[in-house]
Amino acid sequence: MKKKLSMIVLGTIFISYIVLLIASAINIRNIGLKGATEKALIAAELVKDGLTAHMVNGIMANRDYFLGQISNASHIDELWITRSPSVVEQFGVGLKNEISRDSIDTSVLENGKTFSDVFETTTETKLRVTLPYVASSSSNPNCLSCHDAKEGDVLGTISVIIDISDVKVNGIMTSAVVLVISLVMMFIVFIIISRSLSPLAVLFESITKVMGSAQEGDYSKRVILINNSQEYKNVTFWINSLLDKLQDTLMQIETTVKDFLAHQRSDEKDMLIELKDLIKEISDLHKFKKTIEFDEDKMQVYTRIGTVLEQRFDLHNFVLAEHDKRNSIGVQIVYGMQNDGCFTPNPQCRALRTKQVVNSEQFPNICEQCSQQSSHYLCIPFIVSSDIEILLHVDANTANEIAEIHKRLIGFENYINEARPEIVSKNLTEILRISSTTDGLTGLYNRKYLDEYIDKATAQAKRSKTNFGVLMIDIDYFKMVNDTYGHDIGDEVIRVLSKIMQNSIRESDIAFRFGGEEFLILLHQCTSDKAEEIAQKIRTTFEQQSIKPANAQAFSKTLSIGVSIFPDDADSLWKTIKYADISLYRAKESGRNKVVRFDTNFLQDGGVSTDF
Repeated sequence: MKKKLSMIVLGTIFISYIVLLIASAINIRNIGLKGATEKALIAAELVKDGLTAHMVNGIMANRDYFLGQISNASHIDELWITRSPSVVEQFGVGLKNEISRDSIDTSVLENGKTFSDVFETTTETKLRVTLPYVASSSSNPNCLSCHDAKEGDVLGTISVIIDISDVKVNGIMTSAVVLVISLVMMFIVFIIISRSLSPLAVLFESITKVMGSAQEGDYSKRVILINNSQEYKNVTFWINSLLDKLQDTLMQIETTVKDFLAHQRSDEKDMLIELKDLIKEISDLHKFKKTIEFDEDKMQVYTRIGTVLEQRFDLHNFVLAEHDKRNSIGVQIVYGMQNDGCFTPNPQCRALRTKQVVNSEQFPNICEQCSQQSSHYLCIPFIVSSDIEILLHVDANTANEIAEIHKRLIGFENYINEARPEIVSKNLTEILRISSTTDGLTGLYNRKYLDEYIDKATAQAKRSKTNFGVLMIDIDYFKMVNDTYGHDIGDEVIRVLSKIMQNSIRESDIAFRFGGEEFLILLHQCTSDKAEEIAQKIRTTFEQQSIKPANAQAFSKTLSIGVSIFPDDADSLWKTIKYADISLYRAKESGRNKVVRFDTNFLQDGGVSTDF
């Protein structure tokens, strides 16, 4: 920077002195020319006046001596006079053939204007002046008294040629002297300015380096004090103080902001840009939190989380699953973007079991369940509460894509942290609601809960392309128990059956007390054969169960069970439940204590209605 600034100053001074030198040389030359011209004009006027005096005194014959004296006295190279044609006609051509020598004489005789010009060669420089002799009656003597001419006629010319080479030499010498003096002055000025600008250049270079580092995100550099002048001290102090305040403020803001964000890492080197991104992240999180606070239930919250995964984290092939330990359903998909719907999570999922991220690139076949469905996958568990866990499962086409997705998901836990209180709160609300829909005698869900659950179960089954086995169960001749042994024994029979049903089904299955002595079981992801097997197990186990009243002989009861499969038998769970009820009706009609699988022929026999 110092070198550049010095070159600018030197160049400016050099150009200024060159312009001054050229102007001086031109001015010196013009002054010399002006002096020579005035000298030539004076000589011509002397000749004019002298010739007039010779004419008046009648001694024109002696004019050569006069002209020679004028030439010698004025250092004139040449001096000659010419007569106009009218004078030649009146007085003749003169002693030395005083007629026009060249076109200049002729031009001046014609227009009566003084001619002055410089003629230069490689060896010399000369000035020529040609002056007209104009007739005038007002002059003294009266020209018209002697000449046959009119007022204003040109009677002749006087031409003078002067060697002005010395003017040129003097101009060159003067210019050389000016040049030498200019160069010395230029050098002195340059030294003075350079020394004056040197501290400023160093200060500017220091500021440039500090600002360049700040531009790259490094605010730790400071301007160096290079001069004890108060102005330099002030500039250095102000800039460094500003950078100190900026760095301290940025670090405090960064520390404070990052306290709100979990596992937030950034490759951005510029702290200002990183803070801008962090503040935007906090703003987005605040908007997200304010939105989910007014959602009706946790399923809506999961939908918001899924939307964030799509739009904020650019995921398109994933499922979001919930593991609620209090819910008999087990693990259920709460949001999914997979087209094939092949992923079916369960509580034994490695990510849920170990509470660690499972990446297909960590080890070959690291998760047997996921590896059977996809070659490249990522499973990330999030603990919401002691009862609720969330699983994010992402599929990809390549290992590099998995690595890129894993990196892209940095910061997603921030949204889980914001959603955690709302999920817990809405889950508790849902638990309270479910408790109001639970049968007090058996602990099974009642008909009210079935009405609320069935639509969600249908949507989930269609989304994940899973099926349900439906068992409709009724105790044979149950009214006789109440009539014979009383309602207390009847309640005991119902409790025994409820316990047998719960022990016979999986955690993902769900049982309902449909009404009175009638029960409903929904078997998640269950085939027809498996459903009949479970039904037979429940029937035989209950049949072998002995019920002993306090003051009577022990007895046992039997069951009739109808079986149907969704979506094999019907396109809705409600209709499938109705078909199971029709099958139960057939079991009772055909002798009771049996399991009957639904058949479409049942719809045509006996005019049974399929409306439900």
